[in-house]
Amino acid sequence: MKRYFCPCFSLLVSQDWSKSDERLLQAVEQNEPDKVAALIVKKGLCPTKLDAEGKSAFHLCASRGRLDCLEVILLHGPDINVTDGTGFSALHLAAKNCQPECLKRLLQ
Repeated sequence: MKRYFCPCFSLLVSQDWSKSDERLLQAVEQNEPDKVAALIVKKGLCPTKLDAEGKSAFHLCASRGRLDCLEVILLHGPDINVTDGTGFSALHLAAKNCQPECLKRLLQ
């Protein structure tokens, strides 16, 4: 099992993708900020953790315009410059996918 440093929580976490990580992505997809918050806090998930396709909950928020979920994730202090599997940051994805509200928030 590989381990990596998660900048969101300043600790080592398992790189293995779990069902909880998948639930976090689903909560972002369904725009459920309360569920996103609960999963991050209760399960200790890192929202910048990449799945097998190279996407994360953080990057998904920016690319899909999930501003409320993005706000929740930003409260937990992720490195906003972290890139997804294709080398794009959340800022790049918000701009590329025409998500002006997320773009403005990431620039603040």
